[in-house]
Amino acid sequence: MGSVKITFKVDGVETTIDGEMNKTILDSAIENDIDAPYSCRGGACATCIGKLKSGTVELEQNYILTDSEIEEGLIITCQAFPTSENIYVDADDI
Repeated sequence: MGSVKITFKVDGVETTIDGEMNKTILDSAIENDIDAPYSCRGGACATCIGKLKSGTVELEQNYILTDSEIEEGLIITCQAFPTSENIYVDADDI
Protein backbone atom coordinates (compact mmCIF):
# COMPACT_ATOMS: atom_id res chain seq x y z
CA MET A 1 0.00 0.00 0.00
CA GLY A 2 0.98 3.63 -0.38
CA SER A 3 2.54 5.97 2.11
CA VAL A 4 0.92 9.01 3.64
CA LYS A 5 2.04 12.05 5.62
CA ILE A 6 -0.01 12.38 8.80
CA THR A 7 0.10 15.47 10.97
CA PHE A 8 -1.36 14.84 14.39
CA LYS A 9 -2.06 17.62 16.88
CA VAL A 10 -2.28 16.47 20.51
CA ASP A 11 -2.08 18.75 23.56
CA GLY A 12 -1.10 21.69 21.37
CA VAL A 13 1.85 19.87 19.76
CA GLU A 14 1.86 19.11 16.03
CA THR A 15 3.86 16.12 14.83
CA THR A 16 4.15 14.95 11.22
CA ILE A 17 4.87 11.29 10.61
CA ASP A 18 5.04 8.85 7.74
CA GLY A 19 2.13 6.45 7.78
CA GLU A 20 0.66 3.82 5.50
CA MET A 21 -2.69 3.63 3.77
CA ASN A 22 -3.29 0.14 5.18
CA LYS A 23 -2.90 1.23 8.82
CA THR A 24 -5.27 3.29 10.89
CA ILE A 25 -4.29 6.81 11.81
CA LEU A 26 -4.14 5.74 15.46
CA ASP A 27 -1.83 2.78 14.73
CA SER A 28 0.53 5.04 12.79
CA ALA A 29 0.53 7.57 15.64
CA ILE A 30 1.26 4.94 18.28
CA GLU A 31 4.04 3.38 16.19
CA ASN A 32 5.65 6.83 16.01
CA ASP A 33 5.44 7.52 19.77
CA ILE A 34 2.67 10.11 19.53
CA ASP A 35 0.67 10.23 22.76
CA ALA A 36 -2.64 10.01 20.93
CA PRO A 37 -5.74 9.43 23.04
CA TYR A 38 -7.35 6.00 22.80
CA SER A 39 -8.84 3.23 24.90
CA CYS A 40 -10.73 0.37 23.25
CA ARG A 41 -9.35 0.49 19.68
CA GLY A 42 -12.65 -0.99 18.53
CA GLY A 43 -14.55 2.16 17.58
CA ALA A 44 -16.93 2.02 20.54
CA CYS A 45 -15.54 4.22 23.32
CA ALA A 46 -15.05 7.62 21.58
CA THR A 47 -11.73 8.28 23.35
CA CYS A 48 -9.82 8.59 20.07
CA ILE A 49 -12.11 11.08 18.33
CA GLY A 50 -10.28 13.77 16.41
CA LYS A 51 -11.16 16.43 13.86
CA LEU A 52 -10.00 15.81 10.32
CA LYS A 53 -8.76 19.23 9.21
CA SER A 54 -7.43 18.08 5.83
CA GLY A 55 -7.28 14.93 3.78
CA THR A 56 -9.72 12.07 3.50
CA VAL A 57 -10.25 8.84 5.41
CA GLU A 58 -12.49 5.80 5.35
CA LEU A 59 -13.97 4.61 8.64
CA GLU A 60 -13.89 0.82 8.85
CA GLN A 61 -16.50 0.81 11.65
CA ASN A 62 -18.44 3.55 13.38
CA TYR A 63 -20.55 2.96 16.47
CA ILE A 64 -20.22 6.45 17.92
CA LEU A 65 -20.36 9.31 15.42
CA THR A 66 -23.56 10.65 13.91
CA ASP A 67 -23.77 11.63 10.25
CA SER A 68 -23.70 15.31 11.21
CA GLU A 69 -20.56 14.82 13.33
CA ILE A 70 -18.86 13.11 10.40
CA GLU A 71 -19.92 16.02 8.14
CA GLU A 72 -18.25 18.37 10.68
CA GLY A 73 -15.01 16.43 10.19
CA LEU A 74 -14.97 14.25 13.29
CA ILE A 75 -13.36 10.83 12.94
CA ILE A 76 -12.55 7.87 15.14
CA THR A 77 -8.79 7.52 14.62
CA CYS A 78 -8.75 3.82 15.57
CA GLN A 79 -11.06 3.09 12.64
CA ALA A 80 -9.84 5.72 10.15
CA PHE A 81 -7.74 4.56 7.21
CA PRO A 82 -6.15 7.32 5.10
CA THR A 83 -7.41 7.66 1.54
CA SER A 84 -5.32 10.70 0.61
CA GLU A 85 -1.58 11.37 0.70
CA ASN A 86 -1.75 14.10 3.37
CA ILE A 87 -3.81 13.97 6.54
CA TYR A 88 -4.14 16.50 9.36
CA VAL A 89 -5.94 15.36 12.53
CA ASP A 90 -6.51 17.68 15.49
CA ALA A 91 -7.24 15.71 18.68
CA ASP A 92 -7.64 19.00 20.59
CA ASP A 93 -10.48 20.42 18.46
CA ILE A 94 -13.39 18.13 19.34
